[in-house]
Amino acid sequence: MAVGYRSVFSLRHGQDAVRLTAEQFRSWLALKGYGSVAATPGVHELAGHAQLVVTELDAPDGARALRYRLTEFSSTGEWVTTVTVHRDGQDDDWVWVDVNAPPSAPGPAVSQERLVKDVDAGDAWWTGVPHMVRAILSAADAHDGEMILSARPAVVTEADVDGLISAICDPGRRGTALVAAPIPDVPGPAMIDHVERLTRECVGLSGIYVLDAAAAAQLDESFGPSHSVPLGAVRTFLPEVDPASAVDARRHRVLLARTIAEQAPGKLAHLLGRANRSRALTLPLPAHVAQVDRLLSREEPATVLRAIQATPSGSRRSGDGAAGLAPAGLAETTAVREVAIAGELLTSLVSEFQSDAGGPGGADDMTARFRELLAEGRGVLRGHREISRRLETLQDLLEDAEDDRDLVRARLEDEQLDHAETQAELLKAKLELDRLRGILSRVGRVDQTRAATAAARSPGSFAELLERLDEHVLSSVIFTGDPKNALELDDFDPVGTWAAKSWDVLRVLDGYAAARRRGEFSKGVHAYLGHTPPGRPGYPPGAHSTQESEPVERSPKLRKLRVLPVPRNINPDGAIFMDAHFKIARKGLISPRIYYHDDASQTGKIYVGYIGKHLPNAHTN
Repeated sequence: MAVGYRSVFSLRHGQDAVRLTAEQFRSWLALKGYGSVAATPGVHELAGHAQLVVTELDAPDGARALRYRLTEFSSTGEWVTTVTVHRDGQDDDWVWVDVNAPPSAPGPAVSQERLVKDVDAGDAWWTGVPHMVRAILSAADAHDGEMILSARPAVVTEADVDGLISAICDPGRRGTALVAAPIPDVPGPAMIDHVERLTRECVGLSGIYVLDAAAAAQLDESFGPSHSVPLGAVRTFLPEVDPASAVDARRHRVLLARTIAEQAPGKLAHLLGRANRSRALTLPLPAHVAQVDRLLSREEPATVLRAIQATPSGSRRSGDGAAGLAPAGLAETTAVREVAIAGELLTSLVSEFQSDAGGPGGADDMTARFRELLAEGRGVLRGHREISRRLETLQDLLEDAEDDRDLVRARLEDEQLDHAETQAELLKAKLELDRLRGILSRVGRVDQTRAATAAARSPGSFAELLERLDEHVLSSVIFTGDPKNALELDDFDPVGTWAAKSWDVLRVLDGYAAARRRGEFSKGVHAYLGHTPPGRPGYPPGAHSTQESEPVERSPKLRKLRVLPVPRNINPDGAIFMDAHFKIARKGLISPRIYYHDDASQTGKIYVGYIGKHLPNAHTN
């Protein structure tokens, strides 16, 4: 059984997700024909072909987690819908919905047309957006980071563009942002209906936005041609958008107006839905969701066990020899009935012993039999304890495997993007090198070319990089940070790739300071990267950030981590807040960074206060 749909979202502060989800879940069950269900903690039998397990956790600090797991048995197999909701009164409440679909295993009677439509790429049945998810998103103010999640597309006017850009570039966003540009001469309401048909299978997975004409023009001006949304098109923006990087634009696919016009809306909706499901299912759960998930996963077997133990062994349904319904709404399962039957058998044995006790030697025989049964019972109890221990061990192994899987997936995505960026820069560098070699060869300065190449030779490690800085190979760059942070990166950089990229960044800062000193350039580092003077080293602007995010700026704890050493003639405190930084590589929580202070306009120097792992921020700390 594979997960066919997954949605994780938060509700704006002040909304009670537990109450809202409980209401919508009960309504959904009624809509499916299961009638009115109390949905209290325990095990519930529904309509003879479905089972509901409700698990609840209450923490001393008032936090509450609730999980509904509905298993439905149909001709296609078992469908399992799991709804998890959490509330702690401090952070935003969140809701997580999973739907597990059975393997398709189609029989010969299933037509090819039905297979194309209903069977997912993972050989499981296609899973539509659950009605309950649409209902919750219609009734609540939901979000994914700064991105709006709603059952219908959100209209974006010119005044809303800055908010949309913040949502698209929000590093805390997990899902995709689908942005549709207007079609000329198509009224706004018709455009919204058109986009809603195209994106109906992405509800709960993506933020869906429709631009009006003025907003489309404003977004195009802000993002530039590489990340723009052409008229009539729908663009899928993945997380971690970098509008300054042309290579990054490749990640964000565009469904062009011509394709939309030529294809049936249902087919395109399925295409977008499949792509967004595939991505949502490969993402690791957010850390706070995974933590609650593991607690509930350990509590759920105990909930089922309590349901079994609560079933009275003496009550019996007429006709089938099974135990009756458990109290407090707990319903029978196969395990409950088996335990009840075993209890009845034991009761029969006791009655038999009592009747035999009056005969010759009856008491002694009964005592011997009771001892045998007691020994067997103790063996069963030991077996139960061993099963419980094994279940706990398997749960530990499962959690470790999930952690390893999530780490590998994150590394693969990072390495793929880094590889694409490296390939693009390498091609650009080769073309430029060939051009310069041709020029220098024509003027007879080949020796100077070789000397410049030797000077630009990349270090093989961060240890070698620090030695070069100590030797003042770069006259305008002063390293003031803790070498230990940089040296730690060598453990994760066996072939010196990061060290080489870091050296390129430092050479760029040195070239920038030299250009400022000689009057070749008068603006800041970011402008220099976009308009590098001829003959000076350059670097992709997308790898540079002029400032930190707003949550980091506001947090005294996170801000303090970026207060880094400088000489006292720069700041009497001997340290200064450095928010400008370069992103060296993407590798999960390691993702190395270089933080610096630009003093080229005063002392002509660049002070590098940190080379090391990604510093904690609002999403990682």
